Amino acid sequence: MITIQVLGLDQFVVGRYSRENSGNIAQLFECGDELISFYAPNAMIFHNGVEQTSWNTLVIVRAPKRYHVFEKAVADYLMKSLALFSINVEVQFDYYEDNHRYSYVNKEYPRFITSDEIRDDGATMEFGDVPEMMEGEEEEDEECDCGHEHHHHHEEEIYLGNAFEGFEERYEESLKKKN
Repeated sequence: MITIQVLGLDQFVVGRYSRENSGNIAQLFECGDELISFYAPNAMIFHNGVEQTSWNTLVIVRAPKRYHVFEKAVADYLMKSLALFSINVEVQFDYYEDNHRYSYVNKEYPRFITSDEIRDDGATMEFGDVPEMMEGEEEEDEECDCGHEHHHHHEEEIYLGNAFEGFEERYEESLKKKN
């Protein structure tokens, strides 16, 4: 497994980058693309207290030691191709011995999720799942025991009422009880 960790770029940019560049990187490492994975944490790079996201990008490549012979070509490719998304790019390699890696692959499922298993909202679908709503359908309003109608929208609504309603009265009563 070769893991390419990208710090200082938006996760969605890294997702797109991995889709468009995994094959080329696999060719440079002379391996199958099933060995290439990207890791893009929701994190930022800081220097002297100033956020550096998309200005400075750090790429850490973790790979089995036998792939060190491809390091220069891979580093050049990563720096050149990531320069489309970042002003400055630094690449570090971190190698491990093959005998220090373990994995379990469940044979009942495909090794990787493909774009066919991703819903429009970005969530993954389980095999055999049917989307709860078909496109164009709207959820019906429900009425609960409290008598209020509950609207289901895809966006959360802002509460415009008084969040502290009754608080001042209860606070003053508690002060009177204390005295």
